Amino acid sequence: MLKLLLTNLIVFDSLNSYERIIDRKLFIDLANEVGLNASHIEAMGEMRHCEITVSGNMLERLVEIQHQFEQLTVMGDDEYRGFYIVVPRPTPEEWGDVEELIASGEYQSKEAFLADWLAFNPTETQWFHVTSYKYEEFRSIRITDRKHAHFVITNRSSCADGESDDGWYQDSLARLFCYLQRLVDVIVANPDGFNDYVAHNLPCQQRIGRIARKELNRIAPSFKINVEDRETAIKALEDSAKEHSALHLKTMTIRQYCTYYRIANEAYEAYYRKRSIGNRLYEEQPNIPEELRDVVYYKRVKFVDVDKLYDIDSPEDFIRFATDHYGELGFSRLNIIASKVPQQGWMIVVSNSYSANVELAIEVATALYKVGVPLLIRDAEKLLRILREEDYVRLIPNTYHNYMGYQEEGTVYELPWEYECSDDSESDLTLEQYNAIVSLAEWRDEELVKPIE
Repeated sequence: MLKLLLTNLIVFDSLNSYERIIDRKLFIDLANEVGLNASHIEAMGEMRHCEITVSGNMLERLVEIQHQFEQLTVMGDDEYRGFYIVVPRPTPEEWGDVEELIASGEYQSKEAFLADWLAFNPTETQWFHVTSYKYEEFRSIRITDRKHAHFVITNRSSCADGESDDGWYQDSLARLFCYLQRLVDVIVANPDGFNDYVAHNLPCQQRIGRIARKELNRIAPSFKINVEDRETAIKALEDSAKEHSALHLKTMTIRQYCTYYRIANEAYEAYYRKRSIGNRLYEEQPNIPEELRDVVYYKRVKFVDVDKLYDIDSPEDFIRFATDHYGELGFSRLNIIASKVPQQGWMIVVSNSYSANVELAIEVATALYKVGVPLLIRDAEKLLRILREEDYVRLIPNTYHNYMGYQEEGTVYELPWEYECSDDSESDLTLEQYNAIVSLAEWRDEELVKPIE
């Protein structure tokens, strides 16, 4: 099969390829001609380091395919060129030998096998994005579905001890290369048809767009940011945005910091208890002097014997403590830091790094504001617009580790797939809500592919 795929380069005549309408059938037909389906691409994405290093015949094919890509104009640095591809899901017969699997005991019936096949392959086709890069002697073709980086085909491993490892994947690589070779010819012949198909058919889950927060909250009220004391929260954010705060502190010690940490952490824990996510309650230890209670609280929460390691009343030791245990000063996705402002003094900084915890950051900041702490809330203006529903939510393929400061919009949201939407309580959206969001969203235009004139 490999030899056949490497040598069987079909020469299209104008009737059969160049004048064909670019639609889903075309993509499926091209994939079927070389026996390529989504399972081949998924399987190649399971290798170590998500990298396939090629040599020999496969390297020759990589070079050959990249020469074909050069019929398209460059889209970025390192001779970047890219476009979307569509491949069909595997048929039940391609996915597994049902009779053999039943005989081995893995499945009890054909119905159980088909149920699994559908669960693992819920859509008839899958979209992937293919990009070609060249830099000096380095070559690579990268495959992603915009949600996950599936794999890179390269002539040089990024690992120091990397060696050619294409042996396990030669059959699938050959299928993919043959498919790309045919598709590039089709794109060069009809770029407008290709770009038009992508513009009208690319799944929303793989696009970038935005929707007004007010509209999103109206469609799906569960997304609305709700805080316990909205009036005070808005005042705290307004003051921070205008750089109005209580008088800065002349010094900062570990004992002082532990007091502020406890206020913040209790608000943090209460937030999660209210949502039945956490149930940790702190009980005061008996016979602890009042002036040490916050230090003992910090020790129990952070498992750091600060009073044994440092002088808790020494400003110099606070600097050493903050340097040695910087990671100990924050919560998950939220940092509460003591910061010294030149010529003014110390204040507490609330820094919300991740867009996923806007509500929590506001609750913690409000708790500190209520006790008169000199306070700076990072991104206060953005948080204020979010709370007032005056901003937008960015719709992106993958929200993992997306920081608030990375985009103009306040927060991000990753649309579920249509087949994941239902009226049951476990679904983030109903199909009606999903369709409403998609229809109101502003979608960014996809990058156009253009042949070299």
